Amino acid sequence: MRWLPWGLVLALLALPILTPAAPKQNEPAGEVMYRYTKPDGTLAVSATLNEQAIHAGYQVLDHNGRVLRREPPAPPEEQARRRQAMAAEQQAQRQAERDKELERLYAGPEDAVRARERQIEALELRISYATNTLAQLEEKRDQEVSLAARAERAGRPVPEGTRQAIEEYQRRMAHVRQEIAGYEKDKQAVREQYAPIIERLEELEGS
Repeated sequence: MRWLPWGLVLALLALPILTPAAPKQNEPAGEVMYRYTKPDGTLAVSATLNEQAIHAGYQVLDHNGRVLRREPPAPPEEQARRRQAMAAEQQAQRQAERDKELERLYAGPEDAVRARERQIEALELRISYATNTLAQLEEKRDQEVSLAARAERAGRPVPEGTRQAIEEYQRRMAHVRQEIAGYEKDKQAVREQYAPIIERLEELEGS
């Protein structure tokens, strides 16, 4: 069973019970129209009244468009309560839509945990592969450094090819280290992404 958020319940209870204004004696039923300003500032004309029009104020028109009477806006306090209730209702609707999407994607919190772990495991596999690559590059770099040191001890200049190889290995090693750091950040991002999802699914499962 789903429960409405408590804030929405309180806001709805605080609203006065409103009914569309009944036509007066000089306003035959079915022969009047109501003109009011919508929230976006445009004018609307309708045969029926909604709560927004009742709160914002409206005009009663005859079939020729002449104004029969004007109803002023509701008091500011009442309008504030209405805005609060509408905001709470919209928030509840958005949450219900998000909940529906979560329940479509995951059978429950355990399913979301498994999905999170699959992503983390895939990233850890990439980290392992990159770490092995880094170790191989370091070994090859060290071999070139040894050749350079041997040449220097013998009083010979370091071959240009050896210098270039050392620089290339250093460049590739720096790139791999950046990849590993990026994968570690991705792992943290996955945990942060799934934390509210799992928490909400646990709440839905317990409701």
